[in-house]
Amino acid sequence: MSTTQVPRAARESDPAPATQQARPSVLVLLAAYNGARWIGEQIDSVLAQENVQVKIIVRDDGSTDATRTELCRFSNDGRVALVWGGTATGSAAGNFLALIAANPSTGADFVAFADQDDLWDRDKLWRACRSLSAQGAAGYSSATLASWQNGRERLMKPSGAPTRSDFLFEGAGQGCTFVLSAALYERVRQFLGQHRELTVGLHYHDWAVYALARVWGLRWIMDPQPSMRYRQHAGNDTGARGTLEGISKRIALIRGGWYRAQLLVICGLCSAAAPGNELLAAWQQALRQPDGWRRRWQATRFCLRGGRRRRRDNLVVALGALIGWI
Repeated sequence: MSTTQVPRAARESDPAPATQQARPSVLVLLAAYNGARWIGEQIDSVLAQENVQVKIIVRDDGSTDATRTELCRFSNDGRVALVWGGTATGSAAGNFLALIAANPSTGADFVAFADQDDLWDRDKLWRACRSLSAQGAAGYSSATLASWQNGRERLMKPSGAPTRSDFLFEGAGQGCTFVLSAALYERVRQFLGQHRELTVGLHYHDWAVYALARVWGLRWIMDPQPSMRYRQHAGNDTGARGTLEGISKRIALIRGGWYRAQLLVICGLCSAAAPGNELLAAWQQALRQPDGWRRRWQATRFCLRGGRRRRRDNLVVALGALIGWI
C-alpha cells in the first residue's frame, strides 16, 4: 500500500506556533553505529526543529565506517555533543541504555530518542511537547511515514488503543518517535541504574520505557499523525511492519524462543518496578511454569484477555502460547 505524507496544513491537531511563551528545552539522545550514509541528514533535521531548544547527545558504538567523520562536522556546534571511545555495547538497546545511564536531563523539559537514519518533520518535537503538556501525559509516541529507496511509502499508525496488559507484549510504536517528560525520564533512568542486571538480554529499550510508564500508572499518548520519515534499508534494526519478510521474521523469532525471552525480561523489569502487582504475578507464573498444557492454556488465556493492541497480532501471540512457543 502506498501513501503520501500528510501535508502540514491539513493536520487538524497541529499546535499553534510558540509566540510569547518560552520554548521548551529538549534533550535528544541519538544512538549511532555505521550510519555514515544517513546520520548527517538526520542531525540536520533535529537541529532544524521549530519552537524548541534542542541539545543532541550522540553516542557512537564503535562504528567501522565513516560515521565519526560525518559526526565531526558538527563538532563546533554547541548544540551537539559527541561521545565515543568507550566500550562498544554491540546493540541498539545497549547503546541507548548507555546513553540513558550517562546523561541526566539537567535543564531539559523533555527527552527524546532518535535513530541515526530518519528524517524529522520540523514540528516533530514541538507537537510532542505541546501534547504532553496539554494532556498531562508522561510519554508520547507517534505514527511514522515509512519510506523505501524505490519511492514507496506507507503510513504506520500506532496499533490500536492500549489494553490492560499490552505493555507486557509490545512497545508503544517506533522508539524513534518517543518523547518523555523529564520527570519520567529521570524515574526510568534511576530505576534502570538500580536494576542493570534485569536489562541483560533486553532488545528494545523503548519497549522497556513504555512498560515502566504503564506499570507506574502514567499516561501515554499515541499520536496517529506522522511526524517523521522512517527510512527503510538493509541495516534497519527492526524496520517497518507488514511486509512478508517482516512477518516471516517475527514468526521465526516467536518460534525460536526469542520473543518469550523478551517477555520474561519485560515482566521482570515491571515486577521490580511494581512489586505485588497481581497482573504481573499471574503473567510471570504463566511464563515460568514448566512446559505443558497447563502452562500453555494459562498463557493463552492471559493473552486473549488483554494482550497486544491489534487483534490479529494478539491472535498470533495467543496461538504461539497455545502451541508452546511462548
